[in-house]
Amino acid sequence: MAEMGVRIFARLCLGAMALVGAGSAQAGDLPNLIPGFKAPEFVFAEDNWYLTLGLGVKAEAAYAGSDQYRGVPFPVINLAKGKELYDFQSVDDSSSITLFDVHGFSAGPAWSLNLGRDEDDAFELAGLGDVSPTFELGGFAQWFPVSWFRLRGELLYGMGGFSGLVGNAGADFIAANGPWRFAIGPRVAFGGNGFMEAFYGVTPTQSAIAGYFGNPIASYNTSSGIETWGVTAQMTRYMGDGFTWGMYGSYNRVVGNAADSPLTQNANQFEAGMSLSYAFNLGKSWW
Repeated sequence: MAEMGVRIFARLCLGAMALVGAGSAQAGDLPNLIPGFKAPEFVFAEDNWYLTLGLGVKAEAAYAGSDQYRGVPFPVINLAKGKELYDFQSVDDSSSITLFDVHGFSAGPAWSLNLGRDEDDAFELAGLGDVSPTFELGGFAQWFPVSWFRLRGELLYGMGGFSGLVGNAGADFIAANGPWRFAIGPRVAFGGNGFMEAFYGVTPTQSAIAGYFGNPIASYNTSSGIETWGVTAQMTRYMGDGFTWGMYGSYNRVVGNAADSPLTQNANQFEAGMSLSYAFNLGKSWW
């Protein structure tokens, strides 16, 4: 399955680079199209609010650190002003609302839902119990120092299946060709004690119960730190009439305390998916 993930990710990158290359030959100066690019196909009213809803499907590891893969659906939910829909948004951005925006720098609240982990997801989890879904709430900040390059960071606090901080940071190199957009860039993810213990730690009690179920696994104490680093490539196409189609691929390397966990069967983690969404025009805000 890992080899399949490599092939999917490689094909996505090669296909997207070919698209960008073709666009460069035609447009000559693609970077200045992002953000703020308004091709004729885009019809969003800049001062109106839009609720974007959609559905996607992705192939991902059965659990963090697993060497097995599964296919799962995922939602697309975003609330933004029309002018923000012209800006680049990454597939792995948490949901957010921009409250401050000046000279390419923006910030505001952000939130996400971590679906947790079910011990039935894989035999290696037998006896460890479930990690319940967790709502993560915090904020984001991002900066476009130039039109074709974005820096973004998020810091959230989880409440539910685990309690504690999680964070991520990344950079994206962006290009466009008409209704097509492509981006690729590095990623790093951080987990606080609560997150790391929930997904990579094994208590003595869990170890004993897992052994009873025929899943011998040593107890393991972990701590806060970098969870993964990697890269994400993605491309989207605005199809007209509010519809947008997208696909992405990512590679992440589990590192540090997370990599040393007995639950980590493979430090190389791949993910790929595609989605279709529609932007509903909610009109101008009443406040």
